[in-house]
Amino acid sequence: MPIAREHRQRTWARTAGWWCASRVALVALVIGVSWAQGVDDGLRARDLSRWLTERVTWWDSWHFVRIAEVGYLPPGLPCCDQAFFPGYPLLMAALAPVLAGSVVLAGLVVSLVSGGVAAVLLQRIGDLRAPGSGTWAVVFLAVAPFGIFLSSVYTESLFLALSLAAWLAAVRRHWWWAGAAAGAASLVRVNGLFLVAALAVTYLLQLRADGRRWPRPDAAALLLGPLAVLGYVGYLAARTGHLDAWQQAQDKGWVRGTAWPWQGLAAGWRAARTAPATDLVVSRWADLVVVVGGLLLLGVLLWLRRWAEAVLIGLNVSVLVCSTMLTSAARYGLLWFPAYLLLAEVSQREGWRWLRWAVPVVCVPALVALSVAFSAHYWVA
Repeated sequence: MPIAREHRQRTWARTAGWWCASRVALVALVIGVSWAQGVDDGLRARDLSRWLTERVTWWDSWHFVRIAEVGYLPPGLPCCDQAFFPGYPLLMAALAPVLAGSVVLAGLVVSLVSGGVAAVLLQRIGDLRAPGSGTWAVVFLAVAPFGIFLSSVYTESLFLALSLAAWLAAVRRHWWWAGAAAGAASLVRVNGLFLVAALAVTYLLQLRADGRRWPRPDAAALLLGPLAVLGYVGYLAARTGHLDAWQQAQDKGWVRGTAWPWQGLAAGWRAARTAPATDLVVSRWADLVVVVGGLLLLGVLLWLRRWAEAVLIGLNVSVLVCSTMLTSAARYGLLWFPAYLLLAEVSQREGWRWLRWAVPVVCVPALVALSVAFSAHYWVA
């Protein structure tokens, strides 16, 4: 094996191991603090294993668990699990038999492994762009304040890993692989369509650089994402008789409709100012801060002429501000990997290396506090 390739593989293995160790440490810290604070001590006395898993399994987690166990639209439950795409619960159901039948444990394993894969892919993309920056991109992802969702029964880790796989394949012009990864991502979250749009921009830019007018046959790979979404929409239509069953579930379960951007931002502002509990105050202000940060990131990407990344961020931010309910933006922002890459690049420059310690110093306390709050079942994002 060539020395350079062997070195890269050791680096990737070290990154994956370091990432998984950091996630295990975070979960262990959360469990220790929850134990010391007596969180759900009655449940702990009755069922320790359930108490342990519930430190990182709550809120939307139960939708994925139920889908993995009984599928969509079981008798007596007409709504609203169908608001969640099937990719993640399908993996949970497939893995559960080798984990004593526990779909919760399967979900945690999927998140842990996916997070390690995402870390390696993020490092590779960063190093391709600016040698040495990949490691710092992973560090910034690891200390993201809402990173508990990368270690819990949520889709964030899996979707991020698939998005980065698609992005790396596209950068290296392996378009069939890029399309397949984007198609899989689109089975996990509807935001996979935004990834496809950004990849399409990358494809067009590559065509232009090659001096070609017409796309090659591998452009068809980009259809896999829309086909995956259409397949799920068609499945729901066949089960419910409604083509808009997914949107109906969004509206009924979370009162989430469409609005003009200024209406969405105004709704978010009102929600933050009128939040009735401390945890909601924190989460709603975090939503606003992340959305404003996303708009600033979009402006920087446009200024740098990083068109594909600008499309990705622009569409993700737009769907948040064009909603009647601005919520979970802080969690969604975990998936905006261009931010980590850009921050890592900047931290490579002379005069900006202080970011390497300043970002962790600011973010780690927030990560710990928010993770502990989530384990205590406060609303975080």
